[in-house]
Amino acid sequence: MTIKTTAKRISVGVAALALAGTAFVGSAHAGNVSAKASSDCPSGWFCVWAGDDYKGQMQKVEGNNADLSRFTVFVHARSGFNNGKSCDVNLYGGKNYTDFLGTMKRGDKGPGPGHEVKILANKWVNCR
Repeated sequence: MTIKTTAKRISVGVAALALAGTAFVGSAHAGNVSAKASSDCPSGWFCVWAGDDYKGQMQKVEGNNADLSRFTVFVHARSGFNNGKSCDVNLYGGKNYTDFLGTMKRGDKGPGPGHEVKILANKWVNCR
């Protein structure tokens, strides 16, 4: 599934997004920083921003996460970047890997201006 396809799903009421990460497995931790560009996302992480075009508050995670609801930026994400080193990422609109939104390939960015998405879980896949 492409970011364009995911953005279309969002526009018809699906409140989630698909973005990616790293080959890290197990419990993940999150960082929260103010960022102004997708290049601010560290290598090996999946990052989302509160604003369009990678502006505003940034939230980053590594590893699989069954519940991202405690991170405000994931609940109201407007930009995202899979800066993973070797994996794509499956994104889910529900906790515990439910409500599959799509897969974001390593290096992909999205969804685009004007689209708010809700990501409540992520799982790294297709690691090379």
